[in-house]
Amino acid sequence: MVLGRVICDKIKVLEWSKVCDFNLLNHFDLWRIHIPDHLESVTTDYDLLLKEEQEKSNSYAREEDRIRYVLGKIYLKKLLSNYLKTDPYNLEFKYSDQQKPILENYPMVNFNISHSGDYIIIGFANKWSVGVDIELMTTHVDLYNMIINCMSSIEVSAILNSEMPRHMFYKYWTRKEALLKGIGIGLTDRLKDVNCSDGLNLVPIEFSGFASSWKVWSFEMDDSYSVSIAHDSAIRVMRFYEV
Repeated sequence: MVLGRVICDKIKVLEWSKVCDFNLLNHFDLWRIHIPDHLESVTTDYDLLLKEEQEKSNSYAREEDRIRYVLGKIYLKKLLSNYLKTDPYNLEFKYSDQQKPILENYPMVNFNISHSGDYIIIGFANKWSVGVDIELMTTHVDLYNMIINCMSSIEVSAILNSEMPRHMFYKYWTRKEALLKGIGIGLTDRLKDVNCSDGLNLVPIEFSGFASSWKVWSFEMDDSYSVSIAHDSAIRVMRFYEV
């Protein structure tokens, strides 16, 4: 079996800056949006959504899910327009076979979005694929079956022997999802084959996207959210911003 390299580690985000030069270069930029602070945009910027996006937003049964979806689309387009120095209305998207969105006229700019609870996060990079995932570490979900069915034997052992098993589960879960979103294949029924323990992990080559190696970083936010970001190891600088 041909194996790919995935290097996982924890980081401490010291500051979320509100000032950005919007020059990607070889950076990875991660943005967070605190949903309660931007509810007015759901109305004032709703026309940024395409007709099919508006139709999808109306299909959500729960209002909080609709708001997350709408604000995600709005701020993705606003931020991309700043990076690309273009009107957000000029942005056109196409989709890969795995339904990963790609900018029609700017294929070298990569991005990924995730939302949970009161937050939306969006990652951007130039040339290199990226993946992000955020999860509210809720205490209302029974994780036993997910641990047994989705975690490798190494991860199961670490979770069950941890002083904070729920936090450990979400660290691994967000790492897996960020990695698979970055590669562009999304969640798979082979999650147990995607080991994301701290340090170097060797995974089936299809789960490393045939890249030289991937780096996956994780951190906790507001003591309630687990966040992971994944990028090609060629990226050397990560920057953190808040809308």
